Amino acid sequence: MTVSPAVEKVIVRLTSAAKYRDVHPETIADLVRREGRATGDAAELERLVRARLHKVAALHLLTARPAALRRALDRADLDDPQARREWCRQVLAGHFCTAERLPDLDTFYPTLFGLVPPPETVADIACALNPFTLPWMREVSDARYVGYDFNATFVALGNAFLARTYPESEIRHEEVLTDGHQVSADLALLLKTYHCMEGRRPGAGLALVDRLACWHVVVSFPTRAMNGRAAVFVPRHVEELAELARDRGWRWSRATLPSEDLVAIDKG
Repeated sequence: MTVSPAVEKVIVRLTSAAKYRDVHPETIADLVRREGRATGDAAELERLVRARLHKVAALHLLTARPAALRRALDRADLDDPQARREWCRQVLAGHFCTAERLPDLDTFYPTLFGLVPPPETVADIACALNPFTLPWMREVSDARYVGYDFNATFVALGNAFLARTYPESEIRHEEVLTDGHQVSADLALLLKTYHCMEGRRPGAGLALVDRLACWHVVVSFPTRAMNGRAAVFVPRHVEELAELARDRGWRWSRATLPSEDLVAIDKG
């Protein structure tokens, strides 16, 4: 595919920018290529992509300082199960999405795994700080956990935690939405990220669910938007997933917790 000089210039500028050093280069390149269809002016293209990156990277959702989290991790008592859980709760409170889940955390994984057969492998896509919920996942599943995220900060922090607690698991710094990327597992999790993918590129979340090489996929949505009101976008996305399942001959089911809606798709 021929790439215009403006696209090449903006890709180089943004992938080398300190502000985006933790964002996967392919994430940036994908956004530049797509926005580049609307303009051939490098300055305008960069403005458009920076605005899009602000929404996609959603750095404002991380309310804790990564360096402080890493220092706290180095000092944390992770050997005692109760102390580990309490410390993980503190970490989870440092990101808006995982903080929302805290009131339902004790019932979250029993509810989720009640929708699917026991998996041997779990792929947690756009995992952010969700690896710190593994103490609760391990109460109902011993599946090997692999997280994916385009933010290198989350990847490094998650891997440092897993190395001390669940060394059979890992986080990978990858961009899963680009064409040709494939994720394989028994169960894929898209926890409160599907609607963000759709916001980044309409149809991207649905296409990812469709092409995942996974027997089961669980997609979740917040029951409330960030402003505290009902998440009115959820019914539309649930119907999209239900229609995909019907078209493919897949089964689907649903469960609702106070803070989170879960949709499970069975591709078997």
